Amino acid sequence: MSLPIIECEKCGETKALEQDLSCAACLKPEHLNANMDFSVCPVCSCGQFYRKKDFNQALGCSIILIGALLVPLTYGLSMVVFALVDYLLYRRIKDAAACYKCRSEFKGFGFVKKLEPFNHQVADIYE
Repeated sequence: MSLPIIECEKCGETKALEQDLSCAACLKPEHLNANMDFSVCPVCSCGQFYRKKDFNQALGCSIILIGALLVPLTYGLSMVVFALVDYLLYRRIKDAAACYKCRSEFKGFGFVKKLEPFNHQVADIYE
């Protein structure tokens, strides 16, 4: 069983939640554990989270871009193939929770499935 993971938005460092967390970028020492109820964000105390795929967006865009660049050579078939690859990766990747306010990501928690996807109206409140 893998431990739940938290990622610092500022420096991108990830740590398991059963470790003593203190981020080198923001210097906020937090002692977190897997028994957290997540009624509020442990980093910024915001009470709203959204569900997202734990996947590198740049990689996903690169896959589609490569398919688009190959369109003239493959008469459009590359878009179908690369879109299928992108879809299969999307189905296989697990969900993560993210805080609207500080954008911290929380991976490996059961409550993620209960969250709604990203909502632009809610995000506008915190920007």
